[in-house]
Amino acid sequence: MKRTTIVFVCIAVVALIGYAQAAPAQEVRESPITLQQAALHDGQALYVELCGVCHGEDAKGHGPAAAALSKPAPDLTLLAAGNGGEFPAAEVKKAITGQLPVAAHGTVEMPMWGKVFEDARPDQKPGQRWGSAQLRILALSEYLESIQVEADAM
Repeated sequence: MKRTTIVFVCIAVVALIGYAQAAPAQEVRESPITLQQAALHDGQALYVELCGVCHGEDAKGHGPAAAALSKPAPDLTLLAAGNGGEFPAAEVKKAITGQLPVAAHGTVEMPMWGKVFEDARPDQKPGQRWGSAQLRILALSEYLESIQVEADAM
């Protein structure tokens, strides 16, 4: 098994345990939360915390800081619609890490989320930090994929 897969599984298990312990005592789940549900929950939390200020809580580009941007924040619910109905996961991950220049985000030298995610765990070895960052990027990307709408549904 690849090291990043093992790290992902371990983090997912810890997240599941923490999520289950944080649930109110009277709530009883009929079925356990899946890894996909945990990743979407984590991705949504990351989105609200990091992206919502520009892209808006609904991801349509109308966040509180959107007016200060030199270019309008894009509607992130239409990424698949603008890509022939296919969610552009690789490009989204590159945009999050700063590998794909996004004019509204400034220059590539500006700190991007990939580096921020990696630096968030100084207690880990470099390879582990990058693995943790990749899990956050994946969770954020999967959340964005989950909120896509069809072009004709607008």
